Amino acid sequence: MKPFIWIDAHTPEQATTYLAATAGRPGGLLKAGGIDVLDRLKEGLEQPERLVNLRRSVGSPLGEIAEVKAASVPEDVTRLLPGTGNGAAPAPRDCFRIGALATLAQVASHPFLERSVTALSLAAHAVATPQIRQVATLGGNLLQRPRCWYYRSHDFVCRKKGGSECFAVDGENEFHAIFDNRPCAAVHPSATATALVALDAIVEVFGRKGRRFQRLSAMLVAPSQPGGDVQRENRLEPDEVLANVYVPMPGPGERSIYQKVKQKQSFDWPLAEVAIALQTGSAGGPPVAAARVVLGAVAPVPWRAKAAEAALVKVARADAASLRLVGAAATEGAAPLSGNRYKVALCQGLVQQAAFDLLSADRGGR
Repeated sequence: MKPFIWIDAHTPEQATTYLAATAGRPGGLLKAGGIDVLDRLKEGLEQPERLVNLRRSVGSPLGEIAEVKAASVPEDVTRLLPGTGNGAAPAPRDCFRIGALATLAQVASHPFLERSVTALSLAAHAVATPQIRQVATLGGNLLQRPRCWYYRSHDFVCRKKGGSECFAVDGENEFHAIFDNRPCAAVHPSATATALVALDAIVEVFGRKGRRFQRLSAMLVAPSQPGGDVQRENRLEPDEVLANVYVPMPGPGERSIYQKVKQKQSFDWPLAEVAIALQTGSAGGPPVAAARVVLGAVAPVPWRAKAAEAALVKVARADAASLRLVGAAATEGAAPLSGNRYKVALCQGLVQQAAFDLLSADRGGR
């Protein structure tokens, strides 16, 4: 590691000031739990002039998980809430506000989150080891850098590091993207992002220009998307800090689930993962009125499987044959590389299983 200046920030506004002070120079780097930051420092991927430690704010609202009644939800959040589908403006809605400094252990074990936004609780619980979950933060998990072995290696100057080639395309790519895998085949590494995109989460960001709100799905960006850049995974500016995540509180009949497949049952990165959030149908009608199906570990950002969503709404019965069609639809448009074709069948089976589990009566309304 190269020497750097350590600065403790006690508020997000203070952190943005310190980060902005490095404009035009090697820059500042924000640290919360520090799990991924420490890896990147050791690997030489980051050589900051200043390391801004936000963990000193842990006693502030940034470390809290709170229920916020509709009347107290910021107006900018309400405007971004899911609509009714008839073109009307979103109605005010209770939300969970989760501070970016809340640890993954807090998120995984919070009783209200576990009961109401099950997908997020399950995703947080599935990350890493119990020891890491006690330290790693929600914000850090959402903003971690890809784990592609070419990107992390000193020996390869790939496109994400300013080079001219994605070595995974013709190289060892069994863990890489099967969707949107040009010009970079690295997958988004965040399990909680997969769940939160399915749950229509909204993020609150602080910067020199004040605070702003944005859907998480819009903040995360792939290189091929408008405004995308192969060297970044989100739309945060260098001086901006992720402060809070707002998750709409589910209404009657809204359920969610998260599942992942990995090579070994102890700590491991997922081969594929899925989060499904749905609105159950009325009695006597189709079992699903609306759905969001999001795949993880298969694209540069959490991947909306819109064909699977449409297929799930059309399901008349939650039986194996019907849900097999939903699983098959989930990989529509996939373009696997030479070593990761197995992910196509894996995603199909995972979506089919998750949908079945979510719609099964024995889940007790979860």
